[in-house]
Amino acid sequence: MDKEKIVLGSGTLYTVEFTGEVPDNATIETEENELGKIQGGASIEYKPTYYEAKDDSGKVVKNIPTEEEVILKSGVITWNGKTMAKLSSTARVTESGGIRTVKIGGIKNNNGKKYVIHFVHEDPEDGDIRVTIVGQNQAGFSLAFTKNKETVVDAEFKAMPQDSEGTLIKYVEEYASLDALAVVVIAGTAGKTKVNSITPTLTAGNSYRGKIGASAEEVVYDTVYTTGWTAVTPGTTEFAATSGQVLTIIEVDGDNKAKAVGSVTVLNQIG
Repeated sequence: MDKEKIVLGSGTLYTVEFTGEVPDNATIETEENELGKIQGGASIEYKPTYYEAKDDSGKVVKNIPTEEEVILKSGVITWNGKTMAKLSSTARVTESGGIRTVKIGGIKNNNGKKYVIHFVHEDPEDGDIRVTIVGQNQAGFSLAFTKNKETVVDAEFKAMPQDSEGTLIKYVEEYASLDALAVVVIAGTAGKTKVNSITPTLTAGNSYRGKIGASAEEVVYDTVYTTGWTAVTPGTTEFAATSGQVLTIIEVDGDNKAKAVGSVTVLNQIG
């Protein structure tokens, strides 16, 4: 069972030109592909539109999705003329003699380019989150040069399908899950079953705990388990059991938080 997250903090925004397929993370997530350092985080908005069909009495109703709109917004605090080219489809950038010139405007200059917009929220404790869309900045932008205040460029990308399935948002999250333990039991002393072996071996600083019951215990990653659980030493520890009961073994860290779990049904392994 996965634990839910509290997501805090901002992240990094990357863009690369879309050429028909979204590149892998390692290709996208390079310093040269950063759109710029962002301020105010990023937001992703998904808005479906439905058509409602119903009979005159209102007793029969059917809702049919007809459109979907996805917008990714972020404020870019570090930028240059090249950034403008990713925010305007009519931008042209030329460089000569240390001078960079950006021309924006003129419908005939529309380059038709689409970009992969890839936001990464890093969380070393609960796992990283990645949000990827393919789209264009269709909202324009404004530049405000204000005394004693940084100039932030507001980017607003409208998503377009990124694959043959019509995907608008690709949301990927890393999650920490329980490792699996293989538990072997043998007959113990009268009326008991003995824990013969547990694999893989313990991580340094961790220990095993066990509980016998009618079914396998539900164990959640990184949750504390103490009450009702017995310390287990493979080859020594025995549990009073009857045939058909299930022995659950967990590996816990120094704070008694579950890191791995395994279970075995006791059938003929009773002394």
